[in-house]
Amino acid sequence: MTAAPVVATGRPAGRRSSPWVLQLATLLMVLGAVDWRRGAYFAGSVDPVVLSKALVAGLGLLLAFGLASARRSHRLGTLSVWWLAIVLGSSVWGALTAGKLLGGGVMAVRVAVLGATVFFLLRAAPSLEVLRRTAWACGAIAVLASLTGLPEMTDGRLAGGLPAMDPNALALLAGIPLVLLAWRTVLGEASWAIAVGGCYFLAVLWLTGSRTALLMLLVGVAAMAVQVRRPRVGLVVGALVLGALGTIGAVATGVLSGFAERGGDGTSTLGSRFIAWRAALTWADSTWQTVFGGGLNIKIIPVTGQYWKTQPLDSSWASLLVQTGVLGLLVAAGWVCWVARGALRAPYPHRVLFVGLWVFLVGRSLLESGLFDASPAFLVFLSVSLLAEGASRQRLRDELADGSPAPQR
Repeated sequence: MTAAPVVATGRPAGRRSSPWVLQLATLLMVLGAVDWRRGAYFAGSVDPVVLSKALVAGLGLLLAFGLASARRSHRLGTLSVWWLAIVLGSSVWGALTAGKLLGGGVMAVRVAVLGATVFFLLRAAPSLEVLRRTAWACGAIAVLASLTGLPEMTDGRLAGGLPAMDPNALALLAGIPLVLLAWRTVLGEASWAIAVGGCYFLAVLWLTGSRTALLMLLVGVAAMAVQVRRPRVGLVVGALVLGALGTIGAVATGVLSGFAERGGDGTSTLGSRFIAWRAALTWADSTWQTVFGGGLNIKIIPVTGQYWKTQPLDSSWASLLVQTGVLGLLVAAGWVCWVARGALRAPYPHRVLFVGLWVFLVGRSLLESGLFDASPAFLVFLSVSLLAEGASRQRLRDELADGSPAPQR
């Protein structure tokens, strides 16, 4: 019998080289992807904030490239890069004909820089290590943003203070480490540290009032839980007891109904989002823009028949239709389905995590933007896409055989 091939990594099994550089690179990558200002959209003009974010993202890319070049690289597929190139290329062509090449081109370059950073990090370090450090970076920024945002919490929803971000963006940052913590828990690596961290991030997510993020987090955790082969009795009983107590407490205090019936008017309600989505169907004024869109810098769309004139495109898919046209929308839809197929074929520990992240991110993308933009959601989605490829799956098996850390089954 022929032994399974082992990927040469250029270092002893189980060792980690340059852990602080790797963590710094992931932190800079995430910091370059989050919002630094609430309610502000890039329109092509350069200011200190734009330059600072570009510097942070560029430094993260340089560190990632240096890590990947300093050792023999891990095996990694490249088909995801082609999916991304088609989406970005469509947006640039659309921006060119719409007369918005500067804004659309800069945004496409931003996404490409972040995508390249993800690629080099996954070439430089084991897959689970990169995902864990990315989740740690998201969690660290979420902690800072939530603590500095508490004094400004005046409208019932927690937003980020430093960096300044809207409640939904903060909910995303809190949700990513929650999925990782839930993954470790359902696979048998429960601990008090995980419980404390999970409670904090869950409280942040609740205070943001992001119903979509909370719902998709629950669905994602359920999708991970159903894949557990031999669930421990203590874990099942504990989950049922906590779920029952939480439900009774939420219903008795009226917290759950208040959360579900969160007030809102103007552009913040679900009904107003349908208005923007209908407007997206007739936004293009030429066949070229229908096919290729108008560029990634288009975040707000004109609406008619309302007392407001414009509103944000609060959906990754409505945004894709406007930004990348029908071509980009169809390619992105195929990409998402292809990633789901690859995630289901990954080795067991990776499959559980990939499915949970896919459900959380793709489900959230229906009502929130950012899955194919410069955002933490894009960073994690691209990571899962690259690792779930057929050319990468053998690398995942080799990492498990070499002793890379993973929760116990």
